[in-house]
Amino acid sequence: MSNTGVSLAFVVVLAMGCTDPRPTATEVREPALSRAENAARPISGTCQTSFAPPTLPPPPVIRQVDEGSCNLSHLGKAALYSVEDIDVVAGTQRSVEFTLTAPNGDVLRVTTAGTNAPNATGVDFEATMRFIGGTGRFANAAGEAQVTGSASFVTNTSAFTVNGWIEY
Repeated sequence: MSNTGVSLAFVVVLAMGCTDPRPTATEVREPALSRAENAARPISGTCQTSFAPPTLPPPPVIRQVDEGSCNLSHLGKAALYSVEDIDVVAGTQRSVEFTLTAPNGDVLRVTTAGTNAPNATGVDFEATMRFIGGTGRFANAAGEAQVTGSASFVTNTSAFTVNGWIEY
């Protein structure tokens, strides 16, 4: 075979190699959507809790422990545990500790702050719930939700709805 034949065969082999459908080092492909662009999801549901009766007359600030359950999207039937400081005089509340535990044991940590107003049997309340991490799939959770509900000092129970968004 002549040098021209060898050179032509070499060029054909190189050209065939360039038609490989796999990406090359210089090829740029569009990235898939990042987690941040598609991770925000709606979260909603309802919760019911019970708590110890407040002392009478109530002190200016009550530390209340609530235990109960929530049925929330992304968690299912979750166990709720919260410790809140309720300022009776100012009509405010904030959580000191708040966790939601999914059926598989993953924990979502929450902070809350809100207001309450007296009603016939206790208080109506509104709060903002912020998701601040946790364990398992909620290790890097973030988001927030609005909470609306009421607490009865006759039955020592509360019920509320949750509507917002979460990333994890």
